[in-house]
Amino acid sequence: MVYANVFISVCALAQVIVTYAVFSIPVNYNNTSYLAFVFLSTYLQYNVQRGYLVNQTNLNSERSKWLVKHKKPLLLSVGLAFITVLFLCNSLSATSISIMVIAELISTFYYLPPFNIRKHGYLKPFIISIIWVISCAAVPLIENNILTCHSAFFLIAQFCFISVLCILFDIKDSMGDFINGVNTYANRFGIIITKIICLIILIIAGFSFYAFTENIYLLIAMMSIFIISVITVLISKEKHHRFYFYLWVDGLLILQGVVFYFIIKNNDAHLGNLLHNL
Repeated sequence: MVYANVFISVCALAQVIVTYAVFSIPVNYNNTSYLAFVFLSTYLQYNVQRGYLVNQTNLNSERSKWLVKHKKPLLLSVGLAFITVLFLCNSLSATSISIMVIAELISTFYYLPPFNIRKHGYLKPFIISIIWVISCAAVPLIENNILTCHSAFFLIAQFCFISVLCILFDIKDSMGDFINGVNTYANRFGIIITKIICLIILIIAGFSFYAFTENIYLLIAMMSIFIISVITVLISKEKHHRFYFYLWVDGLLILQGVVFYFIIKNNDAHLGNLLHNL
């Protein structure tokens, strides 16, 4: 599941759900189609990237062997995903399509020479975060005509949250990045300084979200994720098994979606009971 990038696609899906929950975006054909669009386009992009990065230097790695072994079903799934994504574009406005095309190009430049953005270790976490925020938050707001200057605080909060997860992920590859000549916060400033940077960014995320809303239920949801993220920052280390980063650090994207969905759903049910009793 991890190697097929289904998990990271679910993470993207969860991030759209966060946006839908926070802004009470209605469930209709277009919004449901966009959930499928984000899931499949993420699956498509990550599988193409992983396949492209398989070469003679890493052909014997566990991941490369798995990709080569399952090459045919992966190619079939990627082809079906691509066709479906093209079809789902019919549900998007021209503005959103243009934005998503730009985001996809940047995602491609992330690993494609001569750009190879992933080599720019200091910028890499923030570029990835921008792409995710555009895809999972900005476009849904644009599609529902609710993108405002005030909603920018929500976008900033999400940008900071995802950036922290990306920076933490570099801890896993600290030594490998150093050998390959890629300077990241982890291998340039050390793990402790990297964690301090992450905590500062999380504080900015917290203040941004508070500036966005004073809704007690939304704040409880965000505070829950904030506390879990802080703990994750503090306990993260290079020696952790790679699944700690793939499943737990990335999994916080899913956890945020679950927490926001259920807290807001219970809030709506509570309000409904109050109105019924009146």
